[in-house]
This record gives sequence, structure tokens and C-alpha cells, in this order.
Amino acid sequence: MMRKPQKPPEGARMKDTPDMVAWRKEFESMKPEEHLAKMKELGLDEDDLEEFKEIQSGKDLESELLGDGAESSQKASPKKKAKK
Repeated sequence: MMRKPQKPPEGARMKDTPDMVAWRKEFESMKPEEHLAKMKELGLDEDDLEEFKEIQSGKDLESELLGDGAESSQKASPKKKAKK
């Protein structure tokens, strides 16, 4: 009986295979314009490209999507420990 393969935890670093190393070198050497052209060539639309630009510029998309009210409520209420 074969086991079901386990997924790595979310955010876990992938193994550095030779293909991954070559891709990373190519990615790091690309200019932003070249990168956007390559993404468009792969079939991404203008909305996806705008989102990529925002991510690259360092904007916090999650707080933008949730709005300012969600941020303040998260900071105001710390988690309480459950009694057993």
C-alpha cells in the first residue's frame, strides 16, 4: 500500500534544483520591462500585470483589500488564552 505524498507546509522553501537555480539567475537579471513583457507573453492580462507592479513596489495589498478598519481591529484585540 502506498502512502499519499505530503505537501510541504505553506511558505516552506523549495529545494534548489539546477533548474530552479537557472530560473532564479534569469529572473534576477531581468529588467522590470522585460519581466512584464514575458508575463504578457505567457497570457497574463492587464489586471494581473498591475497587481504584479504593486507587489514589486512594496504596497501591502492585503491591508488595502481588507480596508483600514480591519487592521485596527486586529491590533486592538489580542488573543486570549483558553482555560482548561
